[in-house]
Amino acid sequence: MTQLVKTAFAVSALLSATAEGTGPSTVTETKEIHKTHWRTRWHTHTHTHTLPTECPSSATSTTAPSSSSVPQDYWPGWSGISRMFTFGDSYSTTGFNLSLTQPNESNPLGNPEYPGYTATNGPNWVDFLTVTYNQTLLETVNLAYGGATVDSELIAPYQPTVLSMKDQILDEFVPVYADSPDFFEWQANNTLFAIWIGINDVGNAYAQANSSLVYPLVMTEYTSLMDTLYQNGARNFLFINVPPVNRSPLTLSAGAEAEATEATDISVWNANVTHIATNLSTVYPDATTFVFDSNSLFYEVLEEPCAYEQTCPYRNTTEYCESYMNGTPEWDTFYPNCSIPVDEYFWLNSLHPTFRMMNVTAQEIARQLSWDIGRDVLVCVVFDDQNLEVVL
Repeated sequence: MTQLVKTAFAVSALLSATAEGTGPSTVTETKEIHKTHWRTRWHTHTHTHTLPTECPSSATSTTAPSSSSVPQDYWPGWSGISRMFTFGDSYSTTGFNLSLTQPNESNPLGNPEYPGYTATNGPNWVDFLTVTYNQTLLETVNLAYGGATVDSELIAPYQPTVLSMKDQILDEFVPVYADSPDFFEWQANNTLFAIWIGINDVGNAYAQANSSLVYPLVMTEYTSLMDTLYQNGARNFLFINVPPVNRSPLTLSAGAEAEATEATDISVWNANVTHIATNLSTVYPDATTFVFDSNSLFYEVLEEPCAYEQTCPYRNTTEYCESYMNGTPEWDTFYPNCSIPVDEYFWLNSLHPTFRMMNVTAQEIARQLSWDIGRDVLVCVVFDDQNLEVVL
């Protein structure tokens, strides 16, 4: 006999948790939710922000242990986060220069002038999270660098001058910010460390046809860098997995085989990121880790732009207009040869989405970070003779 297991979470807000297939697969495993917080989507054909609050009559129910019994010494809730460090690539960079103005009340990202130099023809998720979806004054040091990989020696970036995540952490964060300098004071219990890396690793490793050989080495380095952050005071971590860039014009133009191969590589990468996050909070019980599933979110919008109000204006999710590809004077610039305004294209160019997708990404990250991790979890179990399935 097999079982059909369905889990529903009774919480006051949408529990944004788990990449499909990586969440707890049995009732007994739900106790793990309290340490690594998965982005959960109740899978339906239409988007909803509402999750079931009671079990169907055909199900039995139980309540998983509340995470309030677990020490959360350093996680103050999203409303208690007033400092953030971000690491990553062009999906995150705003062009921050360490030698110029530091984050402050007038410009919470320091420099350059908001929204900075982004790859999204407007604010990116770091911008939106810092100034739109924050719950208190949030000042952000954004060390992300366009084109970055985890370690340039393992997977080379498109130019040798690109600062890898390893460079961002070891050569910038550690010597400049680790000791909470007067110009940017921070504490373990008011600071979030956000990491969105892997797009270039996946793409460049695919181009070099060596992903199966190099991924284990990269993930070892990734893990080591997270340990370095922890040893230098980090306690609250946000991991963002790789979105479906296999659906980008760059990959689509290479054909179905390339798309399928890259999709597989992305799945492998994302599974490893999940493991790193889980392992971090296991090795260090006072660390709180969040895994945000950008992959599912991007897929959802690509399939149905009106799943979210911000992205409903998208009219083209497969192509880009070359006249827009390097940015435009305004966020909604319209050139007649492009047929529609730039902000109605999902893709600005062959690899980067426009700002509307980043707006939704930041919104959903904030929703996940706002979840009360002390709430009980309602688990519904339905038995069936035909299938074994977990729907999270």
